[in-house]
Amino acid sequence: MDKPDAAPASSSPISGAQSYALTDAQRADLAAKAEAGDADAAFRLSLYYTFVSSDDDQRIRWLSIAAKGGHVVAQHNLAYDLYMNGKDLAEAARWAAESLKNGNADAGDLLKEIEAARAKARGARP
Repeated sequence: MDKPDAAPASSSPISGAQSYALTDAQRADLAAKAEAGDADAAFRLSLYYTFVSSDDDQRIRWLSIAAKGGHVVAQHNLAYDLYMNGKDLAEAARWAAESLKNGNADAGDLLKEIEAARAKARGARP
């Protein structure tokens, strides 16, 4: 008798990076779609360059395109990246606010953190 919760013998786990892998053809297809305005395609490329290729320039390129295209998670991730790297707190706040405006409740907490960091950087109390 089979156990209902047992995994099939032929299944094997997939690592996180493997789940973001793309072939050259898939990357080319997604790039064409992203450059034509598909924010989801741009976000998918950003995930590839984050978890598989580890190419920071390409990751930021596609993440920025996705954020500008209205992808709410990309907006949040771009805000977080800018904040954590201390690159541009004003720009980080702008993207966190945009993500919040577009329905990402988690962006509110991030925006508060960014605003506190901005206040601290200005020498003011948060």
